[in-house]
Amino acid sequence: MEESKPVRMSYLFASEAVKLVLPKPATVSQCVPTRANLDADKDQRKLFGSHIRIRGSLLDRPGTVQIDLKDSNSRKRRSQKRSSAPLERRLTKEEEELLFACYDWESKVIWDIDSDSEMENGAADLATKKLKTTTINTSVDDDIYWIDEEDYVDGIDDEAILEGNLDELANRVVLDLNDPQLLVYTAQRRDYAKRELRTTAMREELFQKRYNVSNDQAYDLLKENYQSRVRATVGNLTIDHAMPALRLQSPYYKVKLSKSQARSFHRPNLVVRPNTVIHFSKTRHRKKKKDRGKDLHEILATSNDLSLCDGCNFVLLEYAEEHPIIMSNYGMGSKILNYYRKKNDEDESRPKLSIGEAYVLNSQDRSPFWNFGFVDPGETAPTLYNRLVRAPLYKHEPYKTDFLMIRGTGGGNPGQKYFLRTIPHLFTVGQTFPVTEVPSPRSRRVTTASKNRLKMIVYRVLHKSDKERILVKGISQHFPDQNDMQNRQRLKEFMEYQRTGEDQGFWKIKPTDTLPNEDGIRGMVTPEEITLLETMQVSQQFLEDQGYGGGKDDDEQHEGMSTEEKLAPWITSKNFINATQGKAMLELHGEGDPTGTGLGFSFIRTSMKGGFKAAAGSVTEQPVDKSKLGGHSYNVALQQKAYEEEIRRIWNAQKADLSAAK
Repeated sequence: MEESKPVRMSYLFASEAVKLVLPKPATVSQCVPTRANLDADKDQRKLFGSHIRIRGSLLDRPGTVQIDLKDSNSRKRRSQKRSSAPLERRLTKEEEELLFACYDWESKVIWDIDSDSEMENGAADLATKKLKTTTINTSVDDDIYWIDEEDYVDGIDDEAILEGNLDELANRVVLDLNDPQLLVYTAQRRDYAKRELRTTAMREELFQKRYNVSNDQAYDLLKENYQSRVRATVGNLTIDHAMPALRLQSPYYKVKLSKSQARSFHRPNLVVRPNTVIHFSKTRHRKKKKDRGKDLHEILATSNDLSLCDGCNFVLLEYAEEHPIIMSNYGMGSKILNYYRKKNDEDESRPKLSIGEAYVLNSQDRSPFWNFGFVDPGETAPTLYNRLVRAPLYKHEPYKTDFLMIRGTGGGNPGQKYFLRTIPHLFTVGQTFPVTEVPSPRSRRVTTASKNRLKMIVYRVLHKSDKERILVKGISQHFPDQNDMQNRQRLKEFMEYQRTGEDQGFWKIKPTDTLPNEDGIRGMVTPEEITLLETMQVSQQFLEDQGYGGGKDDDEQHEGMSTEEKLAPWITSKNFINATQGKAMLELHGEGDPTGTGLGFSFIRTSMKGGFKAAAGSVTEQPVDKSKLGGHSYNVALQQKAYEEEIRRIWNAQKADLSAAK
């Protein structure tokens, strides 16, 4: 203890010292291995790629012939190698199966024996002891021979071949000119030429089957089935129009039909004063050389090119319906397709008619008239095809006393001119089947088409303007049914009114928009859309004349509609398209028949729950026995059968009547 420092209690009360005693380690026994050498698996890399053809078990198979080896030197060499090998043993059954399974049967037979490999020395012992003969397999093919032992190459290393070191192997390779594997043919073996070709084809087929892991044959069948289903639609064919139709050139394409134009749609009045002498002019000659290599838009660029006054070829179509549901407009193109259905899968015939394009249908292809028309095997059905309708055609020979009178106006010629031409081709058009729906009067399609039509006219006026500006009065003449206030409201959607500046009082396109070119303007509204709008306007005017106030939009929402209202094109076109898709059922006969004589289909819809009834006097008309139907008034299967038989009956009646010469 020290003065002026705290007392350390450990010194005052110190603990007794204790000696640490550790336990003695336990006795450990010494580990002595019983074997100084460890057995390791053999390297099977070279064994896996070895090329030993003959296996001991092959000698016991039937169909083999044993041939003694002649080369004693080869046996001596192999016996020397066998004696110098440090380890000698027989190959096990698993090793023999591995060698047999891994052998390349497509390559030339060689012996791979490496003195440095213990496993391959065992293979050499097996070949020397047990395989003192070479086998010829006669059960596979007469033209396949196994190479004799004297043709084997002794001591060839696979790695040397893969590395391209062939100089040291060139002197040791022995070729047998009689070996068919070398594809060496001589004049003495001409009789084997056919068998060699057959053998080569068989090897290629076996090779494809062996390595064809992608199952190509199944995909080919699937591809053929897919192509047949795509061909069954028979659609998406290219239809070209003349330039006046693409431009919607006035006066052939109007924004709004007047009442007189709607009442005489496609039937203009031919006004000829009494006691007027008509002089027929000579048709102009059109040189075909000028049209060679040109596009259709260049050939039919103006309205003068669409006239029949220049002596061009034409086809006269006479509609069987008094009022077809849809008719193409001026300058719109159509095609005549001759559908031919094969008699069987081996039928390769392709009938060619005087006019029209041939189209071959397979046995599984759908009819081009959907389920309302038929093309029987071996039959050719000419068809009118465009983007609006599809209809059957029936060719007739025109009378020699019939001529076509043409009245030509405009084209730089004052007054009217008349032309007289013979009729080269005459067809009767059966009932037209709509491809697309006609829009209803108050639908969104009508509003969208009218807005795009306004844009087309405004953009073309802007192209002609130097400063790309317009006045409302400049476009009012194109919209006689609308006033300036209505036109201003529609212009606000894509243009701006200039209140100040140099362009004050004019309308200009918005700064965020760009003025499209002519191709972009043509794509805004197609001729088909204008034709559908005109069809709607004509039907609407007809209903107004009948006192129905323009008709109703849909027969699903309104009951008690008259027959005239049910026959509106926006209703019948929708009914027909739904019927082709199996979503609706039609009456097929009755007041909706456009021919009035039972030769056409009525597109008025009927209920699918027992609503269809066969025509009176037809074969399918039978009294209903509710006791056989379980108390029900109809049976779905029987109704569908009667429906299909009625379609076939009407189709055959129309075909027989329109194709007959009268």
